[in-house]
Amino acid sequence: GKTEVKHLAMQLLGLLTIVLYTWPFSGASRIVGGREARAHSRPYMASLQIRGFSFCGGALINQKWVLTAAHCMEDTPVDLVRIVLGAHNLRSPDSLVQEFRVQESVKNPEYNPTTFQNDLHLLKLNDSAVITSAVRSIRLPVANSDIGPRSNCSVAGWGDITDFGTAPVALMETNADIISRQACNRSWGGSITNTMLCAASPGVRAKGFCSGDSGGPLVCRNRVEGAVSFSGLLCGNSMFPDVYTRVSSYLPWIQAVIRRSD
Repeated sequence: GKTEVKHLAMQLLGLLTIVLYTWPFSGASRIVGGREARAHSRPYMASLQIRGFSFCGGALINQKWVLTAAHCMEDTPVDLVRIVLGAHNLRSPDSLVQEFRVQESVKNPEYNPTTFQNDLHLLKLNDSAVITSAVRSIRLPVANSDIGPRSNCSVAGWGDITDFGTAPVALMETNADIISRQACNRSWGGSITNTMLCAASPGVRAKGFCSGDSGGPLVCRNRVEGAVSFSGLLCGNSMFPDVYTRVSSYLPWIQAVIRRSD
């Protein structure tokens, strides 16, 4: 998939020049140093797939719509995308899995692929998801709510679990603590804005997201507060906190898209 090729290229460049460690790197987000999630404990998780390969995550926000990151859908052939809900182990799907095509694909009109500003995208399912024990939507945040530093959140995905492209079989998760934008900007050279959230996993070992978890939800207090946007070159590198699109800044846009369509 494109994430691996891009990731490999970035890694080779990284060996040549240390400057690259400061590059924002989208599409590169795997759960590193995490743990396997309890099966179906995150029934809102969506796996975006092409030909059985999970290239990004997303969150089911109502029976017809999934929220993901805009960079996930860049140059992605929408007609080949399948949205898989109710999954846990991607290699041995069970009867709880529901699979959909994309009926509508709506990028945030303000998305900037260079700065990752406004990195959000909405996907409409071609049918309504059936709510079960394994498939359920997650609540959107309160408008303009901001998650304070040290708030405990979590992130999950089916992306790689090491820097070298090892894909897990089951959904992985890790805790993520919110970091102030000010502190985050010291690492990221001022590119973090008010419509982004930063988080890092507690503990010394490398933890955080990496390739294939892009677009997946940052969950705080049972609401989707962020969507995985970009991270440093090395997964879970504490020098470069993981960056998420702050969902609470986009509620008017999300609601307008859904209203217009439905």
